[in-house]
Amino acid sequence: MYPALTYAVAAYLGLVAVVSLVGIVVDPLAPVARTAMRVGQLATVVVVVLDLITLLQGHEVGSLVTHVGYAVAALGLPAVLLSRRPEDPAEDPAEDPAEDGAVPVEDVPQHADPHLAVLAVTAVALCVLVVRLQQTW
Repeated sequence: MYPALTYAVAAYLGLVAVVSLVGIVVDPLAPVARTAMRVGQLATVVVVVLDLITLLQGHEVGSLVTHVGYAVAALGLPAVLLSRRPEDPAEDPAEDPAEDGAVPVEDVPQHADPHLAVLAVTAVALCVLVVRLQQTW
């Protein structure tokens, strides 16, 4: 694989984690952290695709199942951690807004951004997964 690229992506993801944590306190850094995380996800996809191409060309790894597991986790983890669904009060019968006399709001955003702490945890996890992917070569 490409160790220099892999470790550069891992270092970048570590930087994204730090910027995300600082962005919790310093509000103007929040959009920067979110954009940086998208770039980090794209860089992770590039590393995994290059790894897959190398595997398809016939390179053998010590444990193929472990290696593929790291690759799948590196692609799937951000999808799980960074996707948020808006809460629907109709799903919970205990919290019916009509009982309070409250008027339901129709302009609920369909996608809310995850908290910056979740971004930081995701960036650290991706950093670990990318490094482990490289180490299983």
